Amino acid sequence: MIAAASKRGRSSKLFVRQPRLEYPGPVRKFAFNYPLLWLALWTALILSGDFVVLNTSARQLRSTHFASTTGRIIQSSIGRGAMMRRGFDVNYEFSVNGVVYVGRRYRYDDRNASFRYADATNAFPARTAHTVYYNSADPGDCLLDPGLDGCDLLLLLFALPLNVVTIAIWAAVFQARRERRPPGLAGGIRILQRPEEIRARLAGYSPLAAGSYGLAAAAFVAVFPVVTMGGFAPSLRLMGAVWILVLATGGAAFAWAARGHYAGRFDLRIHSSAQTVTVPQTDGRAAPLTVPRREIVGVSMLRRVTRSPSGDHFTYVPALNRAANSGPQPLKLVTWGWSEKRARVFSQWLSDQLQVEFKGIESEPPSGASR
Repeated sequence: MIAAASKRGRSSKLFVRQPRLEYPGPVRKFAFNYPLLWLALWTALILSGDFVVLNTSARQLRSTHFASTTGRIIQSSIGRGAMMRRGFDVNYEFSVNGVVYVGRRYRYDDRNASFRYADATNAFPARTAHTVYYNSADPGDCLLDPGLDGCDLLLLLFALPLNVVTIAIWAAVFQARRERRPPGLAGGIRILQRPEEIRARLAGYSPLAAGSYGLAAAAFVAVFPVVTMGGFAPSLRLMGAVWILVLATGGAAFAWAARGHYAGRFDLRIHSSAQTVTVPQTDGRAAPLTVPRREIVGVSMLRRVTRSPSGDHFTYVPALNRAANSGPQPLKLVTWGWSEKRARVFSQWLSDQLQVEFKGIESEPPSGASR
């Protein structure tokens, strides 16, 4: 009986109803987790702002060629927005060739939050006569205040660094996608073949990029003193002077980079007749450095580790290994690290050109040890 009971117990355990497993449906991923979507939304926002600023500025500039006549202000008050009083609501009438027109525009950008709406209301009170500017081809296209003002130029100054940063981010995205493809000759580095000399252009940026970064940096720095001195509605003279300084800074950065490119400061030069190698002006060097080829014993990739809260990020710097007691070593060839694939292909190409050993990946020495 005991055996039968134990047998029934075992059999009852075999047929115990197990809890039903619920399999969840497809997991929805929140779209905003994707960095590229964030970037696309940010770019759309920037482009929308650019369109508004450029469109209103162009129309304001075009209005300087409008015809003018005397009109009469019918109504003048501060407008009402969804959450606050905003804008300048004005109605005025004027006559062109015997036809009476009613205008409702102060400026093309009269909803700009930086305007002093109270000042405009006081300057154009009801039942007073004022000059009205209108498009001769379409008199209904009219306004009271033509031309650019300091606020227009301030908005353009705000937009400049945001646009440059956005373009730079997109350029980095496309560069990262290009690096997924098989690299070309020398890792895609531009190679210039000259009589008795081979040049590899290792500049980290073009003159156009240097000029753009110079413009963005100057605009960013200039915004704060401008707002401090003139508020959000600075004078046209002040903004004209600021823009001259910003454009001069960008032009100087472009000229500096272009001169460096032309002079070859950022080129690795292999001189076959002189049996020397000139490394570019990078890694803190004040000028390009020329070393005899007999001192070069290898080419390596220095692994650079950048630590961040999200983890360690690795980049690779091509470098020349020199013989012991020959001077600072290794000689880094670029300032900013590359991807492993690009650095490897370029380093192997360089080792073939110099007929020295490719030593593979090595740890980057402490800062200043290779200068």
